[in-house]
Amino acid sequence: MSTPDPKRSYDATRRRERAESEREETRVKVVEAATRLFAEKGYTATTVSQIAQEAGVALQSVYKAAGSKAELMHQVVDVAVAGDTDDGLVQERPPFAAFMAETDPVAKVRLFAGMICDVQERLAPIQRAQSESAAVDATAATYWRNAHLLRRETFDFALRTLPPDRLRRSHEETTATAWAIGSTEVYTLMTTVLGYDRERVRAWLADTLVDALLRT
Repeated sequence: MSTPDPKRSYDATRRRERAESEREETRVKVVEAATRLFAEKGYTATTVSQIAQEAGVALQSVYKAAGSKAELMHQVVDVAVAGDTDDGLVQERPPFAAFMAETDPVAKVRLFAGMICDVQERLAPIQRAQSESAAVDATAATYWRNAHLLRRETFDFALRTLPPDRLRRSHEETTATAWAIGSTEVYTLMTTVLGYDRERVRAWLADTLVDALLRT
């Protein structure tokens, strides 16, 4: 009976780890390339071949990384929301921890407005592409709807930490109001159509949410 070779087992583990690392590096390249092209050209005008060329990878690598163009759009949105390619929910990130630790309702809503703007600054450039994807692809439309519902769930969780006696309306209406005002569509209107710069739109959203959500 042969004795297991520890070195061979170690080498196999190292090879698997190296292969996994290479796959993740490729996925990051593909998502970054897709983000640039979706922002520049839109969803329908961007092809998977163009994304592969932009990423400097083989066409098959794009499909291995994402599976489909709709799935790739979904990954682009996820990275934009999170701000990086690490796994984990928004609720697990340091800004959310600071929000949860704040006890003053007004300061808490202002922190929340800042968090919304952080996300929307990253989402706004691909908002047109995301809307296009939902209009032409059933899978992408499902991702689009689920992304909005997930954002509402996040708002619901966060705003439940506000004292009920300080809310102007019910918790459900408070969540719906913040969810609508804090949308990518509104952010894009304020910055693109009205021309608000970064600091002005942040101040506007913070003031608007405080006035809309809290009793004085």
